[in-house]
Amino acid sequence: MDSNDGEDKSDDENVKELKNSQEENPKAKLVLNQEIRDMTRGELFVHITAVVDRYYSETLKPLQMQTVINLVHRQNTFVLAGTGFGKTRIAEVYWHLFPAYKKPIILVLNPLDTLGDNQVAEKKTAKINSVNLTKMNMTPAVEKKVLRGDYGFVYLPEVLLNNPMFRRIFFDKRFQSHLVMTVVDEAHMIYIWGLVASGLGKKITSHLKLQDRGIFRPSYGDLGARLLAAHGVPILLLSATCRPIAIDKILGSLKVLPENMSFVRGELTRPEIRLIRVPMESSLCSCNDLKRVFGPQSEIADTKIPPTLIYSPTRNLTWQG
Repeated sequence: MDSNDGEDKSDDENVKELKNSQEENPKAKLVLNQEIRDMTRGELFVHITAVVDRYYSETLKPLQMQTVINLVHRQNTFVLAGTGFGKTRIAEVYWHLFPAYKKPIILVLNPLDTLGDNQVAEKKTAKINSVNLTKMNMTPAVEKKVLRGDYGFVYLPEVLLNNPMFRRIFFDKRFQSHLVMTVVDEAHMIYIWGLVASGLGKKITSHLKLQDRGIFRPSYGDLGARLLAAHGVPILLLSATCRPIAIDKILGSLKVLPENMSFVRGELTRPEIRLIRVPMESSLCSCNDLKRVFGPQSEIADTKIPPTLIYSPTRNLTWQG
């Protein structure tokens, strides 16, 4: 393998070369069995249900089923649904529609490393080999395994989107021949990064405080060219928070026409979750305000404290470095 292949070329050159290659030799691309592709929606419902019953104890929700059927028909799909909808299950079921021995690959783009780590753990439960590519583990050995098809799911944080090794992997014909879908998780972040890139984000303070700002880079702006290279591969966008203006900007950034995107809209609200606003009177490090919320340890045992999320304006204040 020439380690410089795809590294010295521009994305436009790589896209053109791959597109020509795929059009000349469409059989080199991994696709669903013709029998599955020719099924009606009713027949697909029965077939997909049988696959789900084989691997999971819970049946698919109607909107999950609709999304999987869209993907079978190679329709780019944008799923707008709240946390708990089961968006990650969609990609897993689609992956299971392919014979495992053909080594299908689904590429998932995440905004942060930790999201990929969590999903890799979930894939172990689903018995799907997966890898979360990071600066620490993106080695020639891992590159070889990815190109060989050892991982059914490849997770990539957006900060590594322009990494030379990943560019080489993505534009490699071996990777492209096994790529069956690209997933953009937390797709609303594309809109936020677009604001940062254009300078309009200076008026927005909330997202700049989520991490130490340098973490958020508008790398997704280059994603459109990458997706164009994946000829005939459906795109799945996932988001629980996306306004109409953000959707328009996201599609523009990805160079996807609205008529080429199907929308699946689920329930965005979580009625079982109650938000209580308590203005802080002390510093975050002191944790004194938590006493007002939960009470002292002498009155409430640790096991009685409900699952809690604490948002911090900077990474340093989380004591995680």
